[in-house]
Amino acid sequence: MAKKILIIDDDPEVVSYLKDLFDGEGFTTFTATDGVAGLEQAQVHNPDLITLDMDMPARGGTLFYVKLRKEPGLAEIPVVVISGVGPRPPALGNNVPVISKPVDRVKTLRLVKEMLGE
Repeated sequence: MAKKILIIDDDPEVVSYLKDLFDGEGFTTFTATDGVAGLEQAQVHNPDLITLDMDMPARGGTLFYVKLRKEPGLAEIPVVVISGVGPRPPALGNNVPVISKPVDRVKTLRLVKEMLGE
């Protein structure tokens, strides 16, 4: 069964790019445009990995991450931050990888596959 990736980003071009990238590698993808919808999608689909933008409306990446880590059954889902904004927020800790935008296709795929044990 294909591994599931939840893409959370408010930029439709980034979402489309990541969706095409991951779908092309055989992953099943789901998307959300903010942290509120992202948490709902995570609860519905229980993804194997989440890519997370930090600067979004409604609930940004930091608030989403803090909420996710408190959710039973979702707290252990690996997260990769893909963002174009500033330094790492302290809430993330050092074990959350950060990829800067613009996204490097090879680096992103390598990291995601490594985190998923592929």
